Amino acid sequence: MKSVKNMNMKWFFAAVLAVLLVAAVTTQIHNAKAATTRNFTLYGSFTQGGWGFTATNITSPGPTIVVEQGDTVNLTLISSDGITHRFFVSYTNASSPSSGDPQSGDFSSTANYSFNASNTVGTYKYYCYFHPNPMWGYFQVVQTGAIPEFQPLITLSLLVVSTMVAALAYKRKRQA
Repeated sequence: MKSVKNMNMKWFFAAVLAVLLVAAVTTQIHNAKAATTRNFTLYGSFTQGGWGFTATNITSPGPTIVVEQGDTVNLTLISSDGITHRFFVSYTNASSPSSGDPQSGDFSSTANYSFNASNTVGTYKYYCYFHPNPMWGYFQVVQTGAIPEFQPLITLSLLVVSTMVAALAYKRKRQA
């Protein structure tokens, strides 16, 4: 009977070690992951005075767009008022684009625009080229790995460990 308990404990500790290794590897993968593609829909309106993630929540400043260094940013740009707009991110926070700043084409209905985010962490501004005031918002570039995407995997690992501990405790209680 004692050798069975020792065997169960060995399996238990081996399983715990395996789960902890998976969690550690997952964290390393998360921190060293490649750039991600981030998709946003942005509604712009001069008549409503700003930008929004929906046509009913247009504000100035518009919503903050958060991406990681070097991410591909896919924007679906929609003119809510039918007026011509042009989206751009100013890495110098100027109200007009500088050389190298991401800038869409003109749009008065719906347009798709993609660009790679800066590799420099910081908070920048985005604007409408034609209506910089009131159509602006914040574009935030955070360190790679700052946006948790593997959090469910780490949570799952902790759930497996806690379930194993509870099962072992229950088994011990029944045997006693």
